[in-house]
Amino acid sequence: MRAETGPGSVRRRTFLAGAVGAAAAGGTGALSGCGADAAEVGAAPESLTQPVAELGPLKSGVNYPPGYVGPRARRQQTIVTEPATFTVVVPQSLVVGDWAKNEFTRWMEQQTGIRIQWRQVAGKGNDAETMTKVNAMMAAGDIPDAFLGITFTRSQLYLYGAQNLFVDLNPYLERYAPNLQQLMKDYPQARKLMVSPDKGIYSFPDLNDCYHCRASNGRALLNTEWLRKVGLAMPTTTDEFREVLTAFKKADLAGGGKTIPFGGYKDAPLDTFFMNSFLYNAGEPWLAVEDGKVRANYVQDEWREGLKYLRGLYADGLLAKDIFTANEDQIKRYGDNPGGPILGGARVYYWGTLMTLDLVDPKARWHEYATMQPLKGPNGVQVAPWDYLKVGLEVSTLVVTRKCKRPDLLTRWADFQLDLEVILRSYAGPDFRWSVKGDKGINGKQALYGMDSWNTDETKGKTWDQYGVMYRSGDFRLSERVDPKKPTFESPLYEQTRDALYPYRQPLEEQFPPVTLEADQAALDAEIGLNLKTEVTGALAKFVTGRLDPNDDGQWNDYKDRINQIGLQPYLEIQQAAYETYQG
Repeated sequence: MRAETGPGSVRRRTFLAGAVGAAAAGGTGALSGCGADAAEVGAAPESLTQPVAELGPLKSGVNYPPGYVGPRARRQQTIVTEPATFTVVVPQSLVVGDWAKNEFTRWMEQQTGIRIQWRQVAGKGNDAETMTKVNAMMAAGDIPDAFLGITFTRSQLYLYGAQNLFVDLNPYLERYAPNLQQLMKDYPQARKLMVSPDKGIYSFPDLNDCYHCRASNGRALLNTEWLRKVGLAMPTTTDEFREVLTAFKKADLAGGGKTIPFGGYKDAPLDTFFMNSFLYNAGEPWLAVEDGKVRANYVQDEWREGLKYLRGLYADGLLAKDIFTANEDQIKRYGDNPGGPILGGARVYYWGTLMTLDLVDPKARWHEYATMQPLKGPNGVQVAPWDYLKVGLEVSTLVVTRKCKRPDLLTRWADFQLDLEVILRSYAGPDFRWSVKGDKGINGKQALYGMDSWNTDETKGKTWDQYGVMYRSGDFRLSERVDPKKPTFESPLYEQTRDALYPYRQPLEEQFPPVTLEADQAALDAEIGLNLKTEVTGALAKFVTGRLDPNDDGQWNDYKDRINQIGLQPYLEIQQAAYETYQG
């Protein structure tokens, strides 16, 4: 099972935030050329008069784990008997190859009767390059029936749904999406995350409940072999952690003065681990909810105390000098050092961002590094930020436009993909196999399925990679068969997340949710939010490295003044209003 290890929600939000704001403000941002006459309204009357779709009978021979919640393999009927063709825009993908010639594409057409005319655009679907192409297409009125794998933000979906450019799928989901209805029963938060402020649902979603991804922002690794050598236990408090790093430095376990007690890199922020010893902090945009009120962490006194702590570590030579500037290649060079380990620990998402993984040798270096539990701070705060809401549901997997004459058929086509066997074919290829009784999954329970390869040369041209509509529940992901002769990092990653991080998660109600903004809110959010990000990240590095002094009242107050001048108050008002709309 793929390890999605980075903070995907931040990635999706950042590349489109500016585009949404520009479009909302009447500029030239994403989809800005789309007016009310950009495409004909095409939904045929019969699209809402077809028989209601129902779940088919279960297939035999599938060993579901006890208590399993997730997709199931059912006997599904062909959707149409008469030819039906739709134009769908998709991203380019080396894994998928030519979408028209792809093996899973051909299988889907055989199974459903629906033919897709694919239009590929450059980019990965979640980057600026993709949206530039989509923007040009839409501005020219060259609109497809649907977009698949193109990551629109919630605010974009709402904006263009309100303009009647994207179809409100509510009535279609109720009649023609029984698999999705079951998903929403399994995950009660899903519908709330899908619905726009006007109660419309302008996309068919995808769910990927990645257990370890929910804890990625709060993960740090420590070298347990070095702990043994200095005679110390895994630290549980900020004071103990300082003691451990000091011992690493004093012992110079790498030799020749090469020891780096603790490292990191710029794409795995320090604050998402260390600040949680002082206050709950999920990371960018550094918002939290306290008694129903949205707060900004970076102006709190507890944030300042965290800065003082980090400044002390850096001043004592316990943090890598390039911890704010190194990229992933650099941290891997440290992790892969040929002469032996030189890193005592690091703030990374998992072992694969720290070093090249040798999955054959049971004594490979990555086995020496274990996940730390969050450190208890001086006032007893000890939180592992858990992402309940932004990891899991991708709201814009399939977006149907007003050009589509039969939204009901595309809805059924998407819902067809939520079947267990279809998911496995879409994701892993045709050579997956059902597990037999006694096979063990990642979580040690009965396995559901297994595969010999994923995303390799053997599967190129046979899958849709991860661009299709899928329902990968937590139980589904953890029921992948583990080959005892070929163990991977998946089981220890699950176990260490479960044991070291999950017990320290914050309550759900403290997480600031993925909100949908009105057009005027989106414009301000994009402008102020970007400027706040620049100031917060820049000041964090300066306070920690000594260019600013967190112990100096004047410098701390100057920093807060700059934050306020950028527009913290109107920014918080936007977020508060959007949060209250989300809460309903």
